[in-house]
Amino acid sequence: MKKIVRRITERLFGRKYYAVIIGEAGSDRYDLASQIHPTRCSAMAHRQRIEQTRAYMYVTTITFRTHHPITGQP
Repeated sequence: MKKIVRRITERLFGRKYYAVIIGEAGSDRYDLASQIHPTRCSAMAHRQRIEQTRAYMYVTTITFRTHHPITGQP
């Protein structure tokens, strides 16, 4: 039943994707990280990798929906 509801939701509203917003350390510049994630787990794993660097700082994770498939995503 959940699969049917998910497919209907995807059809009406589009697929849900996650993107990580990062900031450059020592500046006021913010960017979208280079990857779009199909799952929240994948986005959180990317967040952990970013938090281990000194060059960038994690700002937030955003979600969005689109009817157009993101290249390279299932």
